[in-house]
Amino acid sequence: MNTPDPRITPYKPDLAAAHLKGKVEAKNYGDAICHQVMMPVIPLHKAPASASMMDTQLLLGTEFDIYDIHNGWAWGQEVQRGGKGYVGYVPNMALARGAAAPTHRISAIRAPVFIKPDLKTAIRTTLPLNAKLSVDGRDGDYYRIPDMGYVHRHHINAIKDASEDFVSIAELHLGLPYVWGGISPDGVDCSGLVQTSLRAVGKDALRDADMQEATIGTEIAKDAGLKRGDLIFWKGHVGMMRDAETLLHANAYHMKVASEPLADAITRIEKTAGPVTSIRRLQGLHNGK
Repeated sequence: MNTPDPRITPYKPDLAAAHLKGKVEAKNYGDAICHQVMMPVIPLHKAPASASMMDTQLLLGTEFDIYDIHNGWAWGQEVQRGGKGYVGYVPNMALARGAAAPTHRISAIRAPVFIKPDLKTAIRTTLPLNAKLSVDGRDGDYYRIPDMGYVHRHHINAIKDASEDFVSIAELHLGLPYVWGGISPDGVDCSGLVQTSLRAVGKDALRDADMQEATIGTEIAKDAGLKRGDLIFWKGHVGMMRDAETLLHANAYHMKVASEPLADAITRIEKTAGPVTSIRRLQGLHNGK
């Protein structure tokens, strides 16, 4: 029996998703109960402990299939098209059933939620880029979010409305800290920057660099002329081109999202991760120039 990728396959020795019966071995099999993230950002951990490694983050409005709950931790899988969401543990208190279907998505890197439709009123919370929420009305320049407050129209878009320049979204992250597993304004990692930038323009992507290299776009020759939006892959790392010569990437050398000449990055990275493994171009997405 072939072992599927545990990062995106909901199984462990004592429990697996019912649809995996006959594909993986487990003591028990069960169906998922779909929930929705009800907090701005929550961590998805590798183990049911807050001190365990964070594999990724889930944002407000994200759906999460729960297979098991124990000691306040829900084990399951982020709902993503094609069943490719990340598997792990999240705090059960941050999830709920029966929430309204999202209608809008946060389009600013961080959006304040005001208690009234007035910029001079108190801020109740802030929401990260790509948080999904349900809007039930509008008051002037502000959209009303049930049980939460008001978001300015310049910070929110209908889910169906999306830009095509994902690099401009990535550029909003310049200077943010490098955080392993991060996809939020608190910090991102290399593949998280790619995933969150594509999500902001209505395209999804798998979570890790190796998954993205295997599934995103079309590979082009390494001596081909580079364009804005081309993705450059190394073993365990990915960055995107701002133009023909400049790389934008979240990296542990700068410990932030940084922009630098691609030639400099190649020289430095090959000392630890080896040479560039591939270059991939996303057809059909406007590159902004």
